[in-house]
Amino acid sequence: MAEVDDDALPTNVKLIDCLPDIDYMLNVSISRAKWDGITGEDLVEHIFGLFGDAAHIDAPIETWIKNHLPRASPGIPGKQFQTNPAKTKYSSGLRAGSSSLAPIIRCNNILMGGDKVGHFFQLGYRIYHRQNGRNPTFAREVVEDQLINSKKAFMNYEFGKIGNAFSKGGADILGRKLGYTSPPKFVQAQWNHQKEMQSFGIRATGVYSPADIAANNAGAKFYAALAKLSNTKISIAPYIDRSWNESVNCNKYSASVGPTIWQNLLVSRNWVFQMDTKSLERKINADCKIVKKANSYDVALSILGKTPFGSLSLTPTFRKDKNGLIEGLDLSGTWTHKGESGRLKISSSRECWIKGTWGTGQSDTNGGSCLLFM
Repeated sequence: MAEVDDDALPTNVKLIDCLPDIDYMLNVSISRAKWDGITGEDLVEHIFGLFGDAAHIDAPIETWIKNHLPRASPGIPGKQFQTNPAKTKYSSGLRAGSSSLAPIIRCNNILMGGDKVGHFFQLGYRIYHRQNGRNPTFAREVVEDQLINSKKAFMNYEFGKIGNAFSKGGADILGRKLGYTSPPKFVQAQWNHQKEMQSFGIRATGVYSPADIAANNAGAKFYAALAKLSNTKISIAPYIDRSWNESVNCNKYSASVGPTIWQNLLVSRNWVFQMDTKSLERKINADCKIVKKANSYDVALSILGKTPFGSLSLTPTFRKDKNGLIEGLDLSGTWTHKGESGRLKISSSRECWIKGTWGTGQSDTNGGSCLLFM
């Protein structure tokens, strides 16, 4: 499933923690396996088969979350919430949108997408084996990558490349099976990065999720503990933290996806703008109505929907990392407020938090600090 927008959870939707459900199902499976004499590495394979071994991209635990946990709705508590894609940052026909969005869950009191639990059991297993010099899912990984390459060739009308992709994939699998090639040196950070740049991220959805990587790494630690488990109970709670939440551990985006996602965030969310003087006096505290205008944004400032008493005019610039992925947004422009005016510049540190400075005249720093947040 594609990445989920945690900030799209409505304020009137209550999510009940699903950790007990997952732990219960996990420990029942472990107890039954041990009753049958399955322990150690065999137990790792058994649990992976039940929870992480995906027929396609989604792990079995992801499908279970989506199909079996009770759904929450406004005023009715539940254990998953399936967002309306039209109300998320993926709303404008992006590859990460539509029905592929994972539901939002609360697990170990952390908001996250259900896909994170899938990453934990699916890719955590792969890392665990690679850490120990094994690569049992090599063929699976080759097929995943070639499917993405073939889909890309099809979308670009490069039909000749489709057969080439599968021919190369088949040769790679056969060469490994016959012992002509061996697994390259495993560097965990590079492996995770490659997955997010390819079949589990950029090539599939245009989204690069560091939260996915956090769940992958946690899953490897879980499987290492599972292989040594001496009793019949284990919990995934010790492996879950706020790095699994994409609103905290923020995404990066391809150049084709990022501008649209940021536009969706700006124009469809409820934002507040604050401006403080250098003496920390609050000069502006206003709700924002943001409208796209050609290559800029017009922002009307008001309180409780009343007549606007100020405005902003902001031009976006996208910050990119060394791989060309959009990792943040800078906005610069002008402000007006009750007959006064000046300039400002603000930069995102999270998708819900864009902070900077304002000024008067030609300066955008001599006035104080300002913040756009939701």
